[in-house]
Parts: sequence; C-alpha cells; structure tokens
Amino acid sequence: MKLAVIYARYSTDLQNDKSVEDQFSLCRDFAARLGATVGKEFSDRAKSGASMFGRPGLADLMTAAERGEFDILITESTDRVSRDIADLAHVHKVLKFRNIEMQCVNGGLMDTVQIGMYGIVGQMQREEGARKVKRGMTGVVRSGRNPGGKAYGYRPVIGQKGELEIVEEEAEVIRRIFDMYAAGSSPRSIASALNAAGIAAPRGKQWNASTINGNGQRGNGILRNPLYAGKIVWNRVHMVKDPSTGRRISRVNAYSAVETTDAPHLRIIDEELFEAVKDRKDSRGGAHAKHVQKNTRLLSGILKCSECGGSLVISSADRSGPRVVCSTHKESGSCSNNARYYVEKIERDVIDRLRTMFADTSIIDAYVSEYRTESKRIAMERRSSRGAKEAALVDVQGQITRVIEQVSKGTIEDDDVLAILPGLKAERSRLKAELAADEPPTNVIEIKPKAVIKFREDIESLAEILKDRQAEPTPEMAKAFREVVSGVVVYPRAPGEAYEYEIKGLLTGIAGPELSAVVVVAEEGFEPPTQGL
Repeated sequence: MKLAVIYARYSTDLQNDKSVEDQFSLCRDFAARLGATVGKEFSDRAKSGASMFGRPGLADLMTAAERGEFDILITESTDRVSRDIADLAHVHKVLKFRNIEMQCVNGGLMDTVQIGMYGIVGQMQREEGARKVKRGMTGVVRSGRNPGGKAYGYRPVIGQKGELEIVEEEAEVIRRIFDMYAAGSSPRSIASALNAAGIAAPRGKQWNASTINGNGQRGNGILRNPLYAGKIVWNRVHMVKDPSTGRRISRVNAYSAVETTDAPHLRIIDEELFEAVKDRKDSRGGAHAKHVQKNTRLLSGILKCSECGGSLVISSADRSGPRVVCSTHKESGSCSNNARYYVEKIERDVIDRLRTMFADTSIIDAYVSEYRTESKRIAMERRSSRGAKEAALVDVQGQITRVIEQVSKGTIEDDDVLAILPGLKAERSRLKAELAADEPPTNVIEIKPKAVIKFREDIESLAEILKDRQAEPTPEMAKAFREVVSGVVVYPRAPGEAYEYEIKGLLTGIAGPELSAVVVVAEEGFEPPTQGL
C-alpha cells in the first residue's frame, strides 16, 4: 500500500483554520478511494499562493519528498500548491523526478499537460483577482472615500466603510507644521519644537524630520500629503514580488496611472498654503537634491555622541572651519547634547594622539599583550560553546532518527509525530545554522612590523595634510586609519570648554599574517590599554 501525504492552504486572514480542516477531510476521503495510507499532513495558513517563499508547510513537504518519505501527494487542487505557473511546474518536476505522484481531488493524477493547463488558469485567476480589486479601489477613490491606509489627522467613521473624519487636535498640529515651514522653519526645527512641546508623534516615540519631510518620489510625509488640501490621491506605487526572494517591493507608478479625487470635507489646510509649501520644497533642491556631492572627511561616520550614540554631522561652518553636532539633537531635539565642535580640531587631536602612541613601542607591546589575553579568552569560550552545540546536534539528530524508526515500525501515533518532530527539526536547523556561523576558534596572533612602520608613515602624512585645509587624505591613508580607529566618542561641553572624547581602537591594521599563513583574530570593539589610545 502506498504512503500518501496531504497538503492544504488558505490564502488570507479573512479565512480560518476550518478551511484547512475541510481540505484535509476531502483529501483523506480521496486517499481512501485510491487505497493509500495517509501519513503526514502539511499546511500553510493565511499564506498567498503567489510565491513558494514564506510557506514553511510547503518547504517541509519538499524536504520530505527529497528524503523519499512518501509516494503520493494529495491536495484539493493545484492552486493550493501554487498559483504561479513556474512554481507549480517546479514542484511537479521535483516530485516526478522522485517517482512521487501528484493527485488532486478536483482533477485526479496530474501529468505535465495538466500541470501546464492548471498553472496557466491559476495564475490568470490570481492576476484577474488583483485587477478586480484595483477596479474596486478605483471606484472607492472616485466616490470620495479613503482606499485604505492611515493618515495622521484623520480617523475612520464607525459603520461607514472608507469614510474618514478629521481629528481636530491632530489637525491643529498639521496646520502648525505647514505654517512653520511656510514661514521658513526647517523640518528638523519643526520636529524639535513639537518634541519640546510634548506632542505625541504619529508613530514611534518622537517626531523626526523624515516624518514631516517624507519622500519626494513617493509623495509621502506630512508636507507632501495632498489629503490635507482636500485631495485623495491613490495608486502612486504598486507592489511586486522579487522572484529570487519572495519579498514585496514597492515601485512608483507612471503619473497617468495615479487617481486623484477632490475631497473638500477632508481639507485641513487651504490650497494656497499647500502650494506655497510645495513651491518652497521645490526651490530647496527638489528631486535632484540627492545628487549633490557631499564632502567626506577622515572621521566621517565614526564620530559618535556619548549621550545617545548618534553620529555627529556637519551643522555649520565659520572662519575656523566646519562644525559638527549630534544628529539626533539636530534631527529631533531629543538628545540633550546641543554642543558644537570644530571637526578639524578633533581630527588634528586624534592624529596627534596616534603619533604619540606609535612613537612608543612599549605602548604597542601593552596593546598586543592585552589583545593576546583577550583573544585566548574568547577562543576558549568559542571552543567550549562549539563543543556543547555539536553535542546537542548529535543528540537532536538521534532523537529524530528514533522517531522515524518508530514511524516505520508503526509504534507511534501520527498525532504524536506531528507534535514532536517539528520542534526537533527546528532545533536541528538552529544548531546547524549557529555552527555554520561560528568561525573555527584560534588564539594565534602575529604582529606585522611592516604594517606598523607603514601606519606610522601614514599618520605623519595625515598630520601634514590636516595642516592644509585644501588637501585631502588619499583613500589608502583613510583606509589604514579606519583599520586602527573604529570610533571617536565625543562628550558634551559648554561653550569655551575643552573637548573631551574617547578614541576606540582596533588591532586589524597592525596584526595579521606575515608571509607565512598565520590566522589572525581581530575582535572589533576590543579596548586597548588605558595608557595607549
């Protein structure tokens, strides 16, 4: 007697688990008519048939097929397996290669011709369903109702699908934002003012400039939302699935595909103010702003605020040079560190400290000694952890083998198998993934004398370059610098006070293989001795 497995699926959260149970019942009756014994039952609940990705039930089914655990796959219809012609053909090809039949309650034994026919029909039905939904949404928009999505300043009217009403408290905030921007305030200044006033943000803990500014190409963000001017705009983007990952990606539609309808009952600001804001945004860069070339400095990306961990970014410049400020404070005002720092001064100080450090070989020796100790400790922990994981993997694999042996002997119930095996398989997958991610432990470290000498030379060259504001370090010098310095943490200061900061170091730039094949361990974030950096 042949062994069969059953696969069931339903598409959306609008359906329920009873749909899967109904499919199982139909397939069991069909298996009895075929004279087959039903073993496992696989299912995916609230999963689209448009892709094979994100469907653990189908993935487990295909894994069982590769192990040759069954002879027949029974499903209600081919579109339960997939509504994509290519995916359905792939599943059928794999099963056929392993001499596994695909039997459908609504179609019988599937051959290549039927798979092609049903695949085309299933994909056409799916695409036609999407077109019908789009037509329905177009009708909703043209009737002046909301096609979906939540916008700050509005709430749905209970009992009237698609209808919105204005939330006056939030509408006042909308008007304030538009008035401030039209008067010359920047989105960052507006976000800071709203946070200081304790006004709750639409999402998250605080207002950010991006919430107010949005994206010009996609037309989102408060300042770009035409709904506030009494216009419903829909279909600006559409979603497509990446066939290699199954992930949905949004793409901007052509202007001719966008639906726009007047909705005067939803107007919060007048058309003149909305257009004035739009004109100001266009005048301040518009779509081409992202193409403006930005200067990159030696410490770009590694200057950090000690208060919030945010990056320091250029805020202004004067005769003494450009100044940096905490990006979190600049963006939303939620960080208390409002100090400004001359970035060129920090660069010179950091270079001077490194010059002092690399001039003293005893400091380098102490650095390496600390590094050796830490590397050995980490290697011992890795070996211990890896050994425990390997032992656990052997144990889990043994448990899985014993369950399979019991299944073959008929000494365990199907319900018990379904309760035990998925957890064991998940644990096996987790342990395999962790072991694969673990690097083989080692405690070997070698100092590269030539690299130390080269870095000293680069530091001296950088010091000379930084004296001339018009000159820039070469990419090679900047790369060597960042292999030793991973971060510079800057502390708050009052105007006129001295700069205080901490330099975070790495050993990557001065430790590594000589000409012989020596394995290197370079732990990112390892702190050097206090007398060094």
